[in-house]
Amino acid sequence: MQSSKQQILLLLKRAGSITVEEAAGALSLASMTARQHLFGLERDGLVQSEKVKRPTGRPHYVFRLTPKGEDLFPRRYDLLAKLLLDELGSLSPQDIEGLSSSEKRSFMIRRVAERLAGEHRKGLQGRPLDERVAATADLLHKIGGFAEWLPTEQGFEIRDYNCIFARISSDNESGCEWHVSLLKCLLDYPVTHEVVSDGQLRCCRYILVSQQTNGAAPAQTASAPSSIGATEGRVAIDA
Repeated sequence: MQSSKQQILLLLKRAGSITVEEAAGALSLASMTARQHLFGLERDGLVQSEKVKRPTGRPHYVFRLTPKGEDLFPRRYDLLAKLLLDELGSLSPQDIEGLSSSEKRSFMIRRVAERLAGEHRKGLQGRPLDERVAATADLLHKIGGFAEWLPTEQGFEIRDYNCIFARISSDNESGCEWHVSLLKCLLDYPVTHEVVSDGQLRCCRYILVSQQTNGAAPAQTASAPSSIGATEGRVAIDA
């Protein structure tokens, strides 16, 4: 069971910023209770607030995660480093002969994605698409700390709120290429990618259009992303 403070941190990670009223409404809390939790998180250095003036009435506060709060969502750089070292050890000079710097980078990204996918793909073969999507989101969750999936009218969507490449590359292009290659290998299905960037929020969206639905809603009707439960215990704060 997640505490109210943990749930608020998850809301902040998804939304980028929230007000007291938004936190209270999302978690069915009294406004006073939500305010106490948010200011408690601010005292702990996990959240920062900004006073925003309204056209009328009193100003209100908008809350965002601090770098310390962001660190509660771990990224598995150790796993990425191991995959890269293993792949480098298996390369021969002929593999990259004649390639430019950017071509070598793309080559390594594809090889590492294929290596990781190969470790998990066997258990996904023959399973329905929604199960493959759920398992793939869970893998991204373990690598990055916070990924979810949900059904859409066209098919499915995977959202990664804590991309492992976000702090490595300012343009994130290499990370996007790595993730798209990984998802295509795991899902054996076309995947498109887009970055949602809105102030403090940065989210990678991986979109699958179901060829079986022809625009209709897929048969899978989960009301919430399946990986939310996997987040329990990852946000380690005092209740």
